[in-house]
Amino acid sequence: MLKKEISDSLKTFILCSLLFLGVPLGYALDKLIIHFGWTLSEIFNFMYLMTLIAFPLAAGLTIFQWEKKDRAFEYLFSLPLSRFQILMYKFLPKLVILLILIIASTFFKVYVNIWTNGFNLVVLFLISMVLSISFTSSSLAVIGVAFFFYVYYTGSRIIMIFTGWDPGKSFPHSTLTTVLHNMLTAALLLIPLGTAFWLTFKKMDVRPLKLQMKSYYLIVLPTLVIFITFIIVFFKKYLNSMQ
Repeated sequence: MLKKEISDSLKTFILCSLLFLGVPLGYALDKLIIHFGWTLSEIFNFMYLMTLIAFPLAAGLTIFQWEKKDRAFEYLFSLPLSRFQILMYKFLPKLVILLILIIASTFFKVYVNIWTNGFNLVVLFLISMVLSISFTSSSLAVIGVAFFFYVYYTGSRIIMIFTGWDPGKSFPHSTLTTVLHNMLTAALLLIPLGTAFWLTFKKMDVRPLKLQMKSYYLIVLPTLVIFITFIIVFFKKYLNSMQ
């Protein structure tokens, strides 16, 4: 199973890497038509950034793509592996490729701050994975992940304000402070979402997924409501801090 998951993860990476075809196309477009003065390195870095966003999104949302498409959950659960082992075989190859992409991005200076942005990409992957079983439509899944990531990102900044963080006074330690607040927000969001995902996956059988999602929604929906309520209450202070 591990070989298959590594192969599937590499296929997902290769598909996302097709974005790099935009490098020569963008360069030709700039030279022949729009004349914005883009350099090859600028276009390459932009496409690398798009790949960095596309891969964790695709890798997370398609973690059960084969089983859903071919109705192969029965085969998956018949393997002589525990549910935890199955999940690790699916999760780890994708995470390793993502980490390699994040580390490699430092050589191209895609991000100014690799620590905060790299952590956010891992969070994007985890959100995509825990939401993967709740969507049947790819477009709705992308919208759902984007919404949850926005809740995470905005919630993190509001928690900074709630805890009295002052960007002006904390500038020398802003990276560490931001990462710590991101980690706190990710934990508050992903622990209940991950618990809902695990409880559902642990008891999952060959029945249609929609019949097995009760415990999942009983955890996910209240978590989302709490986060949104918290954001709404302190959103005015968040907007004031942005000015």
